[in-house]
Order: sequence, then C-alpha cells, then structure tokens
Amino acid sequence: MSSNSSSNAARALDILLTLGEADAEGLPLGEIAIRVGEAKPAVHRSLASLIQKGFAELAGRRGHYRLGPAITMLARRQARLEPLIARYRPGMSEFVRRNGYTVYMMVQAGVDAVCAEMVTRFPQEQLRLGLGGRVPMGIAAGSVALLSMLPADEYKQLIEANAERYITHPSVQHVDAAVVLEQVREAQRRGYATNMGYYHPGDGGIGLPILSKSPREMNVAISCTLPLEMMTDAFISSVIRELKDCLFAS
Repeated sequence: MSSNSSSNAARALDILLTLGEADAEGLPLGEIAIRVGEAKPAVHRSLASLIQKGFAELAGRRGHYRLGPAITMLARRQARLEPLIARYRPGMSEFVRRNGYTVYMMVQAGVDAVCAEMVTRFPQEQLRLGLGGRVPMGIAAGSVALLSMLPADEYKQLIEANAERYITHPSVQHVDAAVVLEQVREAQRRGYATNMGYYHPGDGGIGLPILSKSPREMNVAISCTLPLEMMTDAFISSVIRELKDCLFAS
C-alpha cells in the first residue's frame, strides 16, 4: 500500500472517530478538519467517500455530517460482541432497576475502551459517554478493569502508549501514567476497579472485570457510576456483590 493510501485510510478513520463524538446534529466540515488536523479539501474528499459507502451522512443542519447507518450494520455483525451483550444486558437492566445507577459494558478496541452497551434511567448520561463512546484504556473504572485482566507486559505497553492522552484528558484530579498504573494494580488486588472522582465532580464509579471464557470471546468490564460521597469500602463492596448477583444469577 502506498503512503498516500495509508494516509487516506488514517484520515478516514480519524473522521469516523470524530463523528462518533458528535450528536444527531453532526459536526460542520471546518470543525471536523480542526479535530483531525487536516485541510478542509482533504477532509471533504474523505467524507464524500465515506458517504458513498454509508459510513457517514449529511445531518439535518446544512453542512453538517454524522455517522451513517453502515456503522451500525457492521457492529451488529460483530459475532464476538453480540452474544456478550445478550448475556449481560438482562443483569445490567436488573441492576439499574434495583439501584438506578447507570451501567456500561466496556470492551477493548486497540488503545481505547469502547462502550458496547449502556443501561440508564437518565438520558443526560448519554452526553458523558454513551453507546459507542470511547476513552483511552486507563481512563475511568471500566477501562482500568479491562487493563487489570491483561498480562503485565500488555497493560504496561497500553499505559505507555496512552501516557500523553491521560494528561490531556478532561479531569478534576491529576491523572498520569503512574496514577493509572497504580489503579490497575489496585484493581488486581481488589478484584475490581474504582474511580474515586477523577473525571466528574461528585461522581465516582466501579468496574467489574469479566474474563473471557474462550478465545472466541472478548474480555468485558461492567462499570457503573456512583455518588462519590457514598463510596466507602463497605458501600463499594455491597454494590459489587449486588452487581455480581444481577449479572450471574442462574
């Protein structure tokens, strides 16, 4: 593959990831170009190709673009993911019914963690992450839980790869590679990950790692947001027990 083809493919992927952060109104061409760091004519050419294949589409607002329906159709064909969603969504829903806390299913996608499923009573929670949302591996309890299931050499490589992103990621407390590494090691000791209010004022969370049962499956983490003021050791332990009860009830 030529370097030009490689750069075109990388640009298209960057555009898709950028559109994935937008709402239904989409983003204007100029904003997309700024976010991906490319000239508007090049971004426009890539968008035209993505629209032709159904991966992007024009939004309702003039000159705005958003993800197209082909994204959803491809995701539905992810044979490793759909059975996991079907397996754990009932338990996630039961946990939300009992407690009201928003619950996420997180999976690894390269150096990122992606929200594969989400159950919430509060639509505004979609603005924080939402289905298909992604964060660097190591940001928040769900992705820390994912890291905690990996061999040491693998999670250390991922932390190193994301080191600069930790520093620039929005947070209310300082987060760097050393902080994330300690969180991973603590998650391995506890058997679950915690987020003690690093990213949103007043909000903490827990992440329960679920190791794959076969090579055909993926590791997943089920995480939930919790009020930071309530996150004592006793409270966290009780939430973990109830989450497990909901997810693994026979």
